[in-house]
Amino acid sequence: MRVLGIDHVAIRVKDLDKARKFFEEVFETTFHELGDVPALDIRSMIDPLGLELVVPLFPNGPTSRVLEKHGEGMTVLSFKVANLDEAVSEMTAKGVRMTNRGWNGDLEGATFHPADTFGVLIELVQYHKEEHPLRTCIKKNVGRPLAD
Repeated sequence: MRVLGIDHVAIRVKDLDKARKFFEEVFETTFHELGDVPALDIRSMIDPLGLELVVPLFPNGPTSRVLEKHGEGMTVLSFKVANLDEAVSEMTAKGVRMTNRGWNGDLEGATFHPADTFGVLIELVQYHKEEHPLRTCIKKNVGRPLAD
């Protein structure tokens, strides 16, 4: 599979504001709200480096259960690929179970079961436009910068 690079890394946290302040101070960056994604049970924000912070949206949802069982830490490692169909075929041919596949705007992605990928949810994404949508979101201030 042709991997173009790391797209983003998501870290599951208990306190979004506390985590945001820490990473903004350490990396001299600014986070932007991506908002709530009920289908994934997350509220998230991202910075221009591709660091995404996520918290559970629902107290008894799947993200809450993972946070309770495994604690805070890296939850998603997302790779940008040249051809998602080929990448998915290669992963599944190696016995890695796909857990989800779908579209979000110009982004097409697939996720793979963490039990098959050493405890990390691997995501493969293919963008169907040149500009990275998360960076576009930040440039256009669709996600708003957060203030203390």
